[in-house]
Amino acid sequence: MPSRTPASPDLQDHRLRYLYLSHDKGSMRAAAEALGVATSSVSRQIARLEQELDIELVRPGTHRISLTAAGEAAVGYYVERVRQHAQLIERFDELRQRQQASTVIAIGEGLLGARAIASLQAFLHAHGAHKAEIISAPSLEVQRMVLADEAHLGVVFSPSATARLTRLFSLVQPLRMIVHRDSRMAQRSTVSLAEVASESLVLPGANFRVRELADAACKDQPFAIVPTLTSNSLAVILDYVRSGLGATLLAELPIIDEIRSGTFKALAIDCEAMNTTDIQIVTRRGRTLDSLSRELATEMAKAMRMAASA
Repeated sequence: MPSRTPASPDLQDHRLRYLYLSHDKGSMRAAAEALGVATSSVSRQIARLEQELDIELVRPGTHRISLTAAGEAAVGYYVERVRQHAQLIERFDELRQRQQASTVIAIGEGLLGARAIASLQAFLHAHGAHKAEIISAPSLEVQRMVLADEAHLGVVFSPSATARLTRLFSLVQPLRMIVHRDSRMAQRSTVSLAEVASESLVLPGANFRVRELADAACKDQPFAIVPTLTSNSLAVILDYVRSGLGATLLAELPIIDEIRSGTFKALAIDCEAMNTTDIQIVTRRGRTLDSLSRELATEMAKAMRMAASA
């Protein structure tokens, strides 16, 4: 007959603690005094532990408690378990404090203009005890950070429909072709997708959502949108357009002041995919935000809405 595998023992912490204290204090009586219980209670619990483990833990017949090899292993296990438990509680406290006292916001490169950032700073100044860290990154990286809980909130441009995100706020922001006021295209109000593809363009890198949308829009077309220059810096992109060297694809919100002042002209693109885009404030689906993080999201939404309608 095959041998029966013994059941895993139930290592109850209080019995291990009695054994540990008896060893640490030198005797069961000293352990009982430290615990405020009868010596017989300590002896009984250790005996039950030996019975459960089916092995001798304490050498009999000695005045000062002496552990067997198994007893030493049990005490070592208990000490390590207490240490790990303390580390876990410390880590929970650290994470709890971080959640309560700070918010990490990942913002798609160039998505928030100066006005929205100023409103955000004013809110944080009014809530001095609440700290925030703002990280600028491509929208696809922002999505990843939010999904990986590296950021509490994300500001993204038309996030992927398949991403497990909860939308807290959405502002319609069609993708426009941005040209300088002196550009030959500046007198136009609308351009075709083919005209966009034929223009000298400066666009962000392939890990930006704008590039994904541009590639998707041309999927069934006999042409592709290929930039003359690629840059992940909004400042470089705008300088390129400002110099009259070409155009770019961008939502209006990040450069709303320069559009209103007449420096840039935003041309509508005759393409449904580029007219149904938006800027969203998101968090990971299922994540519970603290009250100040929710207020912060509301303040960002308010700032974005005001900037777009001012």
